Amino acid sequence: MKYEYELIRSSRKTIELSISKELKLIVRVPNKMSINDVNNFVIKHEKWIKKHLAIAKTRYGGNSYKDLTEDEINRLKKRAAEIIPSRVKYYSEIMEVKPTSVKITSAMTRWGSCSAKNSLCFSYRLMLYPIEAIDYVIVHELAHIKIKNHSKLFYQEIEKYMPDYKTRMKMLNR
Repeated sequence: MKYEYELIRSSRKTIELSISKELKLIVRVPNKMSINDVNNFVIKHEKWIKKHLAIAKTRYGGNSYKDLTEDEINRLKKRAAEIIPSRVKYYSEIMEVKPTSVKITSAMTRWGSCSAKNSLCFSYRLMLYPIEAIDYVIVHELAHIKIKNHSKLFYQEIEKYMPDYKTRMKMLNR
């Protein structure tokens, strides 16, 4: 077996692969599934595993957030509080949407979010990326005020205001 994994059995009906913050592969399976079937499933999904391990390494491993000192975190939070609200205001006027609030969070697994009540949250960790990537996340969350899913229509909405959004999105995966 090329990949070691943690096996979790439960009364579920489906198989699920995930990568933990510790960069471990986790395989959740139905109670009665044979170990041979589990191994075959893991082998079959090697491409997915490679891709998502790389994403997780960027997000959780190496010289990422774990290496930040308390001082650096405080500076990033302060910078986020200075930059993000003004960028949200700028893009919300262009896009003709009105968020109910804008908050800076310490979220580790998402760059931003938009609540059902159109309240926006952004991770201070965005400050580790170029302004083009930050603006993409802002436009992405503002687009959720109009479209609450990730459909083709949603991405067309983003593209109206940011034709190069795909390039900007890739910056976040580095």
